[in-house]
Amino acid sequence: MQYHSTIWDKVRQGDEAAFRQLFEEQWEALFTYACKILKDQEQAQDITQGLFMHLWEKHAALPPVAAVTPYLRHALRNRLLNAIRDQHVYERHVDLFRQAALESDNSLIEGLHLKETEQQLLRSINTLPDKMKNVFYLHRIENLSVAEIAARTGSSEQTIRNQLNTALQRLRTKWNSISWFFF
Repeated sequence: MQYHSTIWDKVRQGDEAAFRQLFEEQWEALFTYACKILKDQEQAQDITQGLFMHLWEKHAALPPVAAVTPYLRHALRNRLLNAIRDQHVYERHVDLFRQAALESDNSLIEGLHLKETEQQLLRSINTLPDKMKNVFYLHRIENLSVAEIAARTGSSEQTIRNQLNTALQRLRTKWNSISWFFF
């Protein structure tokens, strides 16, 4: 312990040879510990190397310690816990993103289907005779009442009702497989 404490003090003073010695003495045990926790050698290596880089970069700010090995093991444990937490946060965000993307894709697909259905409906409306098409358009698209359409076209209200009913029957025949709010 005293020997390690002396090396630690030299590392704190910026002694590169002492840092290399500390690295060589502690690397294997710390790396093995990280591998056992993470079950991923590459990530364990990165985190263990990161710990040693941090130790060298912050050597002047390191606290004095009586037992170097437990101190390093505790510092590595904290880094491992942070990595595990970050991985869980990352996975949660990826899951949320996937879910949002799927919902967005579904609404996009639904929007495309709705647009296509709307275009088919407009094509069907365009096959109606001109006067019937005009009456249907004024009633269903512009939301005019039967009386307003009769006044605008100079036809009787009964004629307008008849044209609307006939238009709906023709469109329903073409769209019998679709339950469409329009009707």
